[in-house]
Amino acid sequence: MSFKKQENQMIEVCTRLLTEGEVDVVIGFSSDQLGGCAIPSFIRKPLDVKDLKWDDTCTPNLAKYVIERKEKVAIIAKPCDARALVMYQIENQIDRNHVYIIGMECPGMKLSDGTPAPGCQECTVRTPPIFDILIEADKIQTFEVSELSSNRENSKTSFVESSMEWELEDRLKRFQDEMQKCILCFSCRQACYGCYCKTCFIERDVPNWLPQDLDISTKMMFHLGRAMHLAGRCVECGACERVCPSGVKIRYLIQELTDLCHEQYGYRAGMDMNETPAMATFSLGDREIGFLGGDQNES
Repeated sequence: MSFKKQENQMIEVCTRLLTEGEVDVVIGFSSDQLGGCAIPSFIRKPLDVKDLKWDDTCTPNLAKYVIERKEKVAIIAKPCDARALVMYQIENQIDRNHVYIIGMECPGMKLSDGTPAPGCQECTVRTPPIFDILIEADKIQTFEVSELSSNRENSKTSFVESSMEWELEDRLKRFQDEMQKCILCFSCRQACYGCYCKTCFIERDVPNWLPQDLDISTKMMFHLGRAMHLAGRCVECGACERVCPSGVKIRYLIQELTDLCHEQYGYRAGMDMNETPAMATFSLGDREIGFLGGDQNES
């Protein structure tokens, strides 16, 4: 099944939902003015459904547009969008009864130069973990992408391995080099599904987290703070790097925390509606190696 065939099925489903009044609005993708990229689109009339598109430029994570909507919505959901919706349900941010999920099997999105979008090359989730209807991708495409996604296992460096291979000075320099690029525009925060606080910690007045002199230490504080807030919550959509105007490559930091949670607690965000996030539960048998520098269960 090609993208076009998926798109045709998607349009058919959306037309039916709006015509029969099952939803008030469909949140999906349409072409930008230049026709080269996909942008978020809100469709309310059956006749306008034809403007929706589905191809390998549909990179934005649409989940954030569902928050605080009182109307019934249908959303075109890639696996990362669906994982975000699972987390929203767990964190009591949406009413599942008001959200119709059109799950799209995803062979991976691409940037304008044809390279895999951030997060797509190492992605191992090609079918949404939750959906009301699933529109499947072609088996050949899925096989090709599954080969591509195996790069995550081949190239992934765990928290412990990276600690052994990188000297502390080297790791600090890598982080500082990325921070030099940052202009604190907060685009990464705005694009991230997991950043939905009314007031971000960096903008609170008491204490004053954001001094007038936006030096490298302030940038480091923001990115480290955001990484900790996303520990065990990141759905690996790559939105943070994709929207950065300065090309800051900071996703590796959050990915290390994601892999750490998976390795130590067997938890991956957004994969199971009934599973409590690793950082929101406690057991006396929990391993503490990632936080105290040694496996406390062995002492």
